[in-house]
Amino acid sequence: MMAHGANNMYENGRNLLENRSNTQGPVRKGYQAIAKSLGGGELEGSIVYGAMDLSLSAYGVARMVLKPDAWRLFRYVNTDYIRAYKAIGKNALMFEGVSDGLTGRSMYLEYKKQ
Repeated sequence: MMAHGANNMYENGRNLLENRSNTQGPVRKGYQAIAKSLGGGELEGSIVYGAMDLSLSAYGVARMVLKPDAWRLFRYVNTDYIRAYKAIGKNALMFEGVSDGLTGRSMYLEYKKQ
């Protein structure tokens, strides 16, 4: 999860700084290399990278986190946990949705281009 996040920051930051849109980070290149070794190509590696990115995003939003007011005597119980999307603010949730939509759009455009 951290590797995908760092790779996304690298790609997007470099694209913004250099006014371009085709930067590929080391994690994406790793997915592409694995796809090539399995008989595919760069497109398949990028599609799997995007799918994994969306999956990790869905996990991050749906995972169980501690409630802000949770306390414990000996250990936390199930009622002390809520889904992450309930704990984060509406702006952060909207940002997550927009970024996931952009990831899906870029996957579609890359697939359509080939």
